[in-house]
Amino acid sequence: MNRTSTTRGVAWLRLVVGVAVLGMLCNAKAWAQTATTTTTTHRHHHHVVSTTTSTTPAGGPDEEERLNQLAGQVGNLQKQTDDTTSEVKKIEAAMVVAQPAASASPTTIGQHVGLAETNIAAIQKNLSDNLGISVHALVDAGYEHNFNQPNGNTNTFRAWDEDGFTLTQGNLHIERDGTVGFVTDLNFGQVANSISAGTNYSNVGHVGPQWFDPTQYYLTYTAPFGSGVNFQAGRFVTLLGAEVIPVYNNQNFNESRGLLFTLGEPLTHTGVRASYTFNDYVSATAGLNNGWDDPQANSNGGPNVEGELTLNNKDKSLSLVVNGIYGPNVQPANTGVSKSDSNLGAIDPIATWKPSFVPNLTLQAEYLYASQSGPVINGHSATWQGAAGYVVYDFNPALEAATRAEFFDDEDGARTDGQAQTLWEITQTLSYKIPEVTGLIARLEYRHDNSSQNAFTNNNFVSSSPPAPYAGQHLWHGQDTLAANIIYAF
Repeated sequence: MNRTSTTRGVAWLRLVVGVAVLGMLCNAKAWAQTATTTTTTHRHHHHVVSTTTSTTPAGGPDEEERLNQLAGQVGNLQKQTDDTTSEVKKIEAAMVVAQPAASASPTTIGQHVGLAETNIAAIQKNLSDNLGISVHALVDAGYEHNFNQPNGNTNTFRAWDEDGFTLTQGNLHIERDGTVGFVTDLNFGQVANSISAGTNYSNVGHVGPQWFDPTQYYLTYTAPFGSGVNFQAGRFVTLLGAEVIPVYNNQNFNESRGLLFTLGEPLTHTGVRASYTFNDYVSATAGLNNGWDDPQANSNGGPNVEGELTLNNKDKSLSLVVNGIYGPNVQPANTGVSKSDSNLGAIDPIATWKPSFVPNLTLQAEYLYASQSGPVINGHSATWQGAAGYVVYDFNPALEAATRAEFFDDEDGARTDGQAQTLWEITQTLSYKIPEVTGLIARLEYRHDNSSQNAFTNNNFVSSSPPAPYAGQHLWHGQDTLAANIIYAF
């Protein structure tokens, strides 16, 4: 009985399977015509299966054609972008200051400058490695316009800038460091003309411009005492003054020199001096020399004494420098005098502050007081004094703005052609470091000078028999100048 039932169950199972297989064969074509996509999605660990049947998009060939057109437009935009990027890279390559390959010649401005810099660096390294000598240079040239349009292109009471195109300064700096060394500064251009005229180096009475001046040439020796005592012997620039005669690594904030530098202070001395640094806060210099601006003279009746005391905090953000000089000097107003009993003294404190709460700001102030005894002018002694203030701000590493304001009181006219007067001036200078060229600076400067007297020349004559020293020119209370200069130092 059980065996019979089992046999029947097997027969029914075979019948059902046969029918199913026949049905599958009948629907195989329909299955093949229908594309089925199965998507498996996990949501919170539950496995869900969904089935989607794909169909042909509505619109057919028209939509495909629009898609193809958009794809073509995108391809064109990509090609234009690639072309623009390529051109920008070519321009950038032309601007980069780099030397060409060893087997190629320079073709771009950047490559020419880069090759020159490389050659200069190679010469400097060769001299330094073989002789211990370093050579540097500075060139300053530009154009200045004086709105008074003075005859002779002369800017009254100015050191070495003048109306028109000017080679302001060419400087060649050569030095050797070590226990025994030397420093030489050779100046060319308008700076040399002014220095040589002021120092009487070549002649007492100049004939024409002196376009070369050996401004500094002195020996150095470092004695092994304490931190080292540095001795100098020869001709060197003065200790006095906030402003300097520029060299490659020491330039002024402003392009033109101020009234204190031009009228109130010496430029150079010939003698000996010694410097010593006591610690991070105190250093001092002392020396003996022939006096103000007269390296050849030994007729002053005795040496001048000079000194400098420097005080500063640890990070050098605040400093005070006190300079002074005193001794006999020949009076410039006297003639035929071979010896002077007239003593000239000056004191010149300079304070500098870089406040931490205003980054990139420098504040500097200078005060000068000088007096010369004896019959210097009009049968009596002379006194002059002045003050200068500087506000310097670096907007970024390349752009700097420097404002200078100062006054100069020549009580007896000893420093301003015999006419007692008070002068003041204000100067605004913008300096911009040219990118990619180390040491290249462009400057733009406006300056206004003014006097309590009519002291500034122009191009108008008022008489045919003029009084000295202005040859009958109509004189004004002030002058305005605008200058543009380019400086390259290496």
